[in-house]
Amino acid sequence: MLSIRYSDPPETDAETKARQDENGPEPKDNYDITNYVQQYIWSGDSEQAARKLEFTIAYNTPDKDVAFLPLDLKVGGFVYLFYREAETDPEIELFQGRIFYRKRISDSYSFDFTCFDDMIYLAKSNIRALVVGTVAAGIQQVCNEIGIPVGTLPAELTASVNFIADDKSGTEVLRMLLDIQQAADKAAGKDTAYLPVCINGSVNVIKKDELIEGYTATADTNVFSAEHSESIEGMVNRVKAVDDNGTVCQMFTINDDVRHFGMIQKIYKMQPPKKGETVDNVKAAKAKLVRQKDESSLKGLGYVQCISGYAIKVEEEQLKGTFYIKSDTHRFENAKHTMDLTLEYIPDTPETPVIEQVDYAAPVFSSSRGRMDSKRGISNGTGTVDAGMTAGWNAWGGQTMANGKNGCAEFVGKMGSYYSPFLAQEANNGVVYAPTMVADAESAGLLSYDTTNLQKGDVLVYGDDDHVVIYDGQGGYYGNSTSRNVTVHGRDYTKMGGVSVTKVIKASQG
Repeated sequence: MLSIRYSDPPETDAETKARQDENGPEPKDNYDITNYVQQYIWSGDSEQAARKLEFTIAYNTPDKDVAFLPLDLKVGGFVYLFYREAETDPEIELFQGRIFYRKRISDSYSFDFTCFDDMIYLAKSNIRALVVGTVAAGIQQVCNEIGIPVGTLPAELTASVNFIADDKSGTEVLRMLLDIQQAADKAAGKDTAYLPVCINGSVNVIKKDELIEGYTATADTNVFSAEHSESIEGMVNRVKAVDDNGTVCQMFTINDDVRHFGMIQKIYKMQPPKKGETVDNVKAAKAKLVRQKDESSLKGLGYVQCISGYAIKVEEEQLKGTFYIKSDTHRFENAKHTMDLTLEYIPDTPETPVIEQVDYAAPVFSSSRGRMDSKRGISNGTGTVDAGMTAGWNAWGGQTMANGKNGCAEFVGKMGSYYSPFLAQEANNGVVYAPTMVADAESAGLLSYDTTNLQKGDVLVYGDDDHVVIYDGQGGYYGNSTSRNVTVHGRDYTKMGGVSVTKVIKASQG
């Protein structure tokens, strides 16, 4: 059984004066409006901050029905929804909030209202503050600034925080704080997630996925129907991270999904560091990876404890196991309570996908291009020869080197830095002179005089250390064209202006 009460919002000075002048009625306080209500819809979503209550009341105007006493429920008014299982049971407060929207159609006999709990104020209010201390202290700080009381917080919210919340909503900051706590728990070997909720007008934090004890959804007792679908329409299993120059700096791949479903790739534009904030481009790029999407839902008899953030047991034809409630909608009408739940399966052993990360180059951003130009696009030599040569040519192909027509060694070092640790070291050390590169290769044990056993990625040395190029593995080369003053991909490495290959730097091997 439900009951609902209403209180007028605090009066403005002008409203108080007008009421006193007209000798009007006192503002309504804790006024029972249950007998007027035709329908309730009480809902929540784990992706949204506030829970919502929508209700419809019977309504008519005195000029149409002199016997009808209409209610005047104001926007900003307070609404309290209570529930009890039986007459002798104590009341449980399901909802406490304010009217944010009302709608009346003149030819109808009803009035519609939409209310939100106080979490809506955290969602709609932005703050700028230095958040320092523990996660619990940060939550208290944010709520104090918005003017929302804090209720119960788990004792585990002890992770240290120190960041600037710059023009972020209160709920965004709460999520940042709880993400920090979750990361700290994970580092300590605990798999815990948290969710902020509004209970009795206060912000509380609950442990996400907490199982509702004593309740199981089954087809035989309380479930009308269930649905389950699987889709890869939104799948992304490879992400390439690029900098301001369009250089591919990193690549992230879920290889199992690529093999099973085919490769679906997206590009992530890396973000430069921001003052006072740390930008985690790796985390952001990985967040673009999307796996198979499963959607589950059920319709059934209502149970007031089944709200978003908690978990339930399900034993039904379509669904079996433990499921997290992503969203819930409870309907109370004609003495019936029904609910629609959107669910997410919780496996007994959570599957963590293996994400392969390949690093090609340090990112360059437009704000730092001037001071980093000399090392722009130089990688660390950790890529494979095939992938590294592709990325290196994407970064440096068709460009004019800083040393212009004499940029052969400069180009070889920069392009080769994507797959060869030796060439990455040469590039980072600023080696731009072919004889120096040859001497360094000899010291590193990578110089060979066998010019017949060539492998893709090897550096070919011409004449008396006069010129260097990278062998493409198919009879061609990547090098710097003196005549065209630009880097090129040539078809025949033997046609080099009458000079022959005299040495080979085995960059394919180191």
